[in-house]
Amino acid sequence: MDRELSFERKISFEPLLISIFFGSVVAIIVYTIFPMVPIFALIIGILVFGIDNLVIFPRSLEKFYDYWSIDKTGIYYSDYDTWSKQLLAIFLPMSRQLKRIPFEQIKSFAIVDGENIMNTQVPDGGKLNNPLARKTHYLIISTVNKKVCLHCAWTSDNLPVSADELKRLISFLNSKM
Repeated sequence: MDRELSFERKISFEPLLISIFFGSVVAIIVYTIFPMVPIFALIIGILVFGIDNLVIFPRSLEKFYDYWSIDKTGIYYSDYDTWSKQLLAIFLPMSRQLKRIPFEQIKSFAIVDGENIMNTQVPDGGKLNNPLARKTHYLIISTVNKKVCLHCAWTSDNLPVSADELKRLISFLNSKM
């Protein structure tokens, strides 16, 4: 393999800018409704900004910004295990370092599609909600300490992952194991 394979989107200032814009729009709307109390509009705008950054974006960070790559030295992925790591990724995205898993620590791996994963978010289980346009694949890595689930739906160039790229990924992982 002459270059690394990379998947999903890197975190950027986009979540923070969206929150600033959303808080500003809500503050302007509240100010147009209550023009006599501008401090009320400011407080509501800051509250909306805080809720967006502290609650909404941390919950959806892995879904939209789950960048990971693989090269000759190992697998590098974005670690969003704790709420503080998620907040750090939102407010300081350029300071984020990818977590590395060397090939020596990998016990096993599997690539599964979204239809074969049990949905643990619904009491009845069942399939995950698949997008209509593409299949979602996951690379599940078992290490000595934990299991890591990495999304394989998009390349880092915002193109859907093809079957050839999945075969390349599998053959590369098999050669390193």
